[in-house]
Amino acid sequence: MKRLFLAVILVAFVAPAAAQEMEPPPIAEAAHNGVVAFLQLTPEQVVAWDEIYWIHRDAEKPIKEDIRAVQEDVDALFEAGDPDPATLGNLMIERRELGEDLIQVHVIYHEAFVALLDETQLRRLKFIARADHVQKLIPAFKLFELIRRR
Repeated sequence: MKRLFLAVILVAFVAPAAAQEMEPPPIAEAAHNGVVAFLQLTPEQVVAWDEIYWIHRDAEKPIKEDIRAVQEDVDALFEAGDPDPATLGNLMIERRELGEDLIQVHVIYHEAFVALLDETQLRRLKFIARADHVQKLIPAFKLFELIRRR
């Protein structure tokens, strides 16, 4: 957890400069613009969101690298045959802790984004979250002609 906190703090100072240097791919830019338009974000909110987004991305990089390294160690143990249970167990615990750190980075990002929103924007975000939850059910409703096909 200390590692996560230090990574987030360190990245907070580096991310604004890095964010200005990177050009997003067109599909990411279109998605970004879609979020901005749907939530009706102000220019100030867009700047703040971009900043916390890049802080989040930079904070997750070292954790993802550590996860890959642990997975490589696990794979190597199995490839060598008959892995030591204690070593394997320790690696699995480390992998789980890294996963929890990664989740925490995402939670911090999401909470920071939500804090930027006014009440109307938050309702719109919650609408999208609900829509995402039921999206897998839509084909069933269309199949039985309970909603119109477009």
